[in-house]
Amino acid sequence: MSGGRGIPGDANEIAWRQLADAEFAATATAAVETWLAAASVETRLLVALDDELELRLTQQRARRRRSGAKSPPDETDLRPLCYLLLMAMERGCAGSGSGLVVTRALRLAGLHGLCSMLLAEPIAGPTWSHAHRMYARAEAAGTADQPTVLGPSDTAFYLRLLLLSTLAGNGLIARQIDKSFDWLSTWSLDIVLDKTHDSMRHHLGVDLEASAGLQVVNAQEKMAAPRYFDHLRLAARVSAARSDYFRQISVATIGLYLTNPLFEFHDALNQLSRYWDYVAVRHSGQDSGRKRIDEKSVAATSGYDRCVRVVTGTAAAEQWTLIDLSPTGAGFMVTGLAQPIEKGALTVFADPGGDGWIVGAAVRVAASAHGVEVGVRRMAVTWRPVRLQEEVAVDMHTADDSEGTFGFFVFGDEARGLADSIILRSGAYDPTRTYTMRPGRDLFEIRLSRVIQSAGDWERVGFDVLKRFTATA
Repeated sequence: MSGGRGIPGDANEIAWRQLADAEFAATATAAVETWLAAASVETRLLVALDDELELRLTQQRARRRRSGAKSPPDETDLRPLCYLLLMAMERGCAGSGSGLVVTRALRLAGLHGLCSMLLAEPIAGPTWSHAHRMYARAEAAGTADQPTVLGPSDTAFYLRLLLLSTLAGNGLIARQIDKSFDWLSTWSLDIVLDKTHDSMRHHLGVDLEASAGLQVVNAQEKMAAPRYFDHLRLAARVSAARSDYFRQISVATIGLYLTNPLFEFHDALNQLSRYWDYVAVRHSGQDSGRKRIDEKSVAATSGYDRCVRVVTGTAAAEQWTLIDLSPTGAGFMVTGLAQPIEKGALTVFADPGGDGWIVGAAVRVAASAHGVEVGVRRMAVTWRPVRLQEEVAVDMHTADDSEGTFGFFVFGDEARGLADSIILRSGAYDPTRTYTMRPGRDLFEIRLSRVIQSAGDWERVGFDVLKRFTATA
């Protein structure tokens, strides 16, 4: 094999392991560009580079997950190399060993999609197109559902990528998305993609000739090359994984994580389980799903400090236009605001069907021709305002509920394994201090024990009750 820019004759001619990520990306990019310009690509070279790239992506994921942060500023973005290698793999399918290349391409497309989502970016249309074409090759060869040398079938790798798109809009932070990707690897096994729609089993589908991921099946919109999967079967797997994780969480080790991720994963499973339960309920006809609202003005505001002032009655709420409502959240069109709405910020809005406030987070903020579209995920419907006071006197009658750190006390759900928690301003978590709070008539002495979830300007924390002072009157 030869070329104008010196294609390596053997994979071992480049000492990949000795290069830092930045050098590796530059060297590998030059090699792949040369392969793309050549008449053909040798499978063994693609395999060697794919193995090294997959290893480095795994190492980057491990570092991010331990720190709980997104990509550090000095981390090399390997996504451009991922995409170039996908292009080379599609070229390499024309040669021998094309089945192995298809499998690796589908695995790499999943990793490329994950890297994009960890950076809060959507999976690009070209990535979807490459994945669709590669899966179509596996179908044409009749090997899509067979085990591969990498373990899972081509369908499992492809479905894992498809299911990544369902993570968007569920309010998951980067580390939760990364962990969910591992869960998807298991949930995708042995699920077959069907060409014929079954209204009893199929709610989501994908068009192999489009440049997009999963979409809700709509009888009015025909797909050129549709594929469907049994979402009820997936919902059962999500529920089973959630139950198994709850059993193991008390004995799992923390390892080298700087912050405890177990409760973040607990919350992620709860969000995903709720999503797939909702999909199943909606599909069964028991719920009509997201409902369009005819531009109803609703009191609302965003930003932790503004939310506190509004729910305590010290400031007036803004008026947002409610455009849709679902069991998991609401969509608004917002115009004429003096202050911008930050993605991830704590948000409250008046319950359209009740008298209280619903607490949520702004998971989608997008400018449009008519204003700003804001998607809010519900976090708490049943909650109470509390004040956390540093323990000076734990006398029920001397505790002053007007002082201290304000928090939103969220009632748990014992049937679903969810404990009570408190939403505080970001940075307020301090496990070394003891507080008193009064969520009802009784006074509790507590210590904050863990951060369950955090985003934007808030964090939801768990706590341990040290003592309870029962009201006598």
